[in-house]
Amino acid sequence: MCRLGQSIHLRPKKEPSKLEMKMRMMLIIPAHVIMLVYLSVSGAEDTVNVLDEVKALRAEFEGLKSTCQASHVAFTAVLRPSNPDKDGFGNTGPFSQETTLIHSRALTNVGDAYDPASGIFTAPVKGVYYFTFTTYTWAKEADIGVSLYKNHQQVLLVWEFQDKGDNEDFASNSATLLLEKGDTVYMRLPSGLQVTSNQNTNLSTFSGFLLFPM
Repeated sequence: MCRLGQSIHLRPKKEPSKLEMKMRMMLIIPAHVIMLVYLSVSGAEDTVNVLDEVKALRAEFEGLKSTCQASHVAFTAVLRPSNPDKDGFGNTGPFSQETTLIHSRALTNVGDAYDPASGIFTAPVKGVYYFTFTTYTWAKEADIGVSLYKNHQQVLLVWEFQDKGDNEDFASNSATLLLEKGDTVYMRLPSGLQVTSNQNTNLSTFSGFLLFPM
């Protein structure tokens, strides 16, 4: 208690010394530095993660885009004789060794996967493809036939021997093939066999299309 008339003397607040100020600053600054470093690292990691996800999505999109564009594949090509007669007919073969048949007239070639210069179809994407072919002949006592090849392996063969009483025939066959990107499919004429084609009509044909990509 203080009595009336007595004065109250308050102690002045002691100012911190320079040493104490330095000590306080040493405690405060590291805390802020640690917080800034944490936020910077955390933000950098989040940014890196987001960029990685964007890159992955972009790569996936480009892959789907390429697959979608390459999934439009269909062709039909026609065999033409090299030396047609006055009616446009001509035989290919027989040859002493197996020869690739070049169906040089492309009626349809969506996706440009078939090369009419070489007679070879090259799969643009992995998938299941359907192929069919028809061959024709008009020659007495001639062995006729063609083969379908995948890469370097024979898949199908049609063959017939023409007797004296039968000089005109058609033969057809089809196959569903699982192809990897870059696999090739083409027609071959076995040695000793022949086929007939016409310059003006589409008798001997080779067709294929992609059923679905995988």
